[in-house]
Amino acid sequence: MKTNTKLSLIAFMAFSLAISSCKKDKKELPPVDESELITTIKLQFTNASNATDIKTYTWRDIDGDGGAAPVIEEILLAANTNYNMEIVKILNETTTPPEDITEEIAEEDYDHLFVYKPSADLLTLQITDKDKNNLNVGLMGLVTTGAAKNGTLQVVLRHQPGVKDGTEAPGSTDFDITFNVKVQ
Repeated sequence: MKTNTKLSLIAFMAFSLAISSCKKDKKELPPVDESELITTIKLQFTNASNATDIKTYTWRDIDGDGGAAPVIEEILLAANTNYNMEIVKILNETTTPPEDITEEIAEEDYDHLFVYKPSADLLTLQITDKDKNNLNVGLMGLVTTGAAKNGTLQVVLRHQPGVKDGTEAPGSTDFDITFNVKVQ
């Protein structure tokens, strides 16, 4: 009888162990922080020597990726000049009324990084705004042009929730656009 009791106890323990090992811990997934639909970007350049010399340029792709090509204004800047640059509007114009995403990105600046890639020797752009961790954001910058030249300025918005380290690599891309630039 002791043998049957021992065998029953061993069988029960083995069964209990098997059942408990089959249970999977439910781990909560982090909330998905989806990218916004961005259809319009407006860059503003203010001449650092003449505050009345303000130029605004727009990139607009109302139907989003695919479909019709975006409408992109050419950026015209004076040679050998300093400009305070600011992204003044980031919009989703597929909604009524259009959704202004600029403030949301500014509030969540610790999760976002604007990356600027000008053509070689066209201009320099130094980001002047920082997030709470003293990392670049890129909603504002100082642009310095050189001699007259044509080229491009690529503007990339990186979405980096929880991984922002001051470099472009981590995260995902919210938008990647290119303006033609004429320094004259």
